[in-house]
Amino acid sequence: MTSPMIAELRAAGEVRKAELVELAGGLYMLSDAAATFKIPEQLVEERRQAGELIAVRLGESYCYPACQFTPHGIVTGLSEVLAVMPIRHDWTRLEWLLVSNDALEGLSPLEALRAGRLEDVIDIARDHEGQDPRRVLSTEDTPGDITALLADDLADLDHEAPREVEHGSRPSDRLLADTRNGVRVIKGSGLGPLVSLEEGKALLDEITVDDDSTDWAASEILGAARIAEKLGISAATLDLWRDSGKVIAFRKDADEFVYPARQFELSRPIEGLDWVAGSFSSPEEAWEWLVTPNQYTDSAAPIDRLRSGHIDEVIRSAEGVNDYQ
Repeated sequence: MTSPMIAELRAAGEVRKAELVELAGGLYMLSDAAATFKIPEQLVEERRQAGELIAVRLGESYCYPACQFTPHGIVTGLSEVLAVMPIRHDWTRLEWLLVSNDALEGLSPLEALRAGRLEDVIDIARDHEGQDPRRVLSTEDTPGDITALLADDLADLDHEAPREVEHGSRPSDRLLADTRNGVRVIKGSGLGPLVSLEEGKALLDEITVDDDSTDWAASEILGAARIAEKLGISAATLDLWRDSGKVIAFRKDADEFVYPARQFELSRPIEGLDWVAGSFSSPEEAWEWLVTPNQYTDSAAPIDRLRSGHIDEVIRSAEGVNDYQ
């Protein structure tokens, strides 16, 4: 492959990546993604390392496409979908998530997830294989239907030196990027002017479907005083339940917690929550698993199976969750 050919493909790859960033609504640094969407940085980082969250590497940092978040956290089901996907290259996974798919009647996998079609998207993700992970696939809008190779793989192709492409590999030495107010946004063909973090949040809100059925928490979230009043218990009892792990609580600030109301029934926490929570590294991760339909809990949300008395089934599924990733 000649140098002009490599340069042409490299340029096409960079243009395509800029297009993907535009489709994704921009990129966030780790700290800004965690702060903006009220997700612990540790959870975001753990999901990235496990391949359950898309992060593209620019320079020495990982940046997170905005499309995979809602105002309440990570898009419901996305982590489960990415966990079963054989392709691990981030740019390829991002394009797959955003481009319409015939198997989903023209919806993109992201749109299908927001519509509640988790199992359909999981099936398609599991079968997404047999493609060169060094490619960012083109769409019908790409002139000549060019398949744009990633810039960091071109030199290897030219010298016919195969190598394994690792998850999150560096895209290019020449970064087309800028940082404004903590938001990392690629500049390139098709992108408009850079916007502030506040403006970016407003734009993201415009394209976000505000549907309780697809919210990350899938439950009303109440403060300690409201929960205690709702259940008819004392604040001390609620604190005792939290300290003993019988309920799931999210830390709001240094001295305040909030509680998903869905975990209570007849003024008490649903039996088995403490066993489930012990299988996860954070309350947020445990709760997301509890409210997401699971093939190992009869395709129902595990918390609903707990509520109906299938406690042993849910506990076994939670204990084996790492075996399914």
